[in-house]
Amino acid sequence: TQALKEMLKEQGTQVVSVHPGPIATDMGDAAGFEEIAEPPELVAEGIVAALKAGEFHVFPDSMAKDVGAAYQSFAENVIEAEMVEG
Repeated sequence: TQALKEMLKEQGTQVVSVHPGPIATDMGDAAGFEEIAEPPELVAEGIVAALKAGEFHVFPDSMAKDVGAAYQSFAENVIEAEMVEG
């Protein structure tokens, strides 16, 4: 996703990397997440907010936000650093 972001940047295309946790969908229900799933509107709202703010990563729900805090640090320090060096 980071490579796609860089590749499309020049033409003005914004790439957003969305990382939802358990969302109340048929797939979430089938996976047994009915009890903890959050509404799908959170994902849509997160994407719109990221586009407006020019943000790359979207962690729209509470579980995703918890996981995202650790992932963002890893992504910035390892993945994105390697792209700059490589």
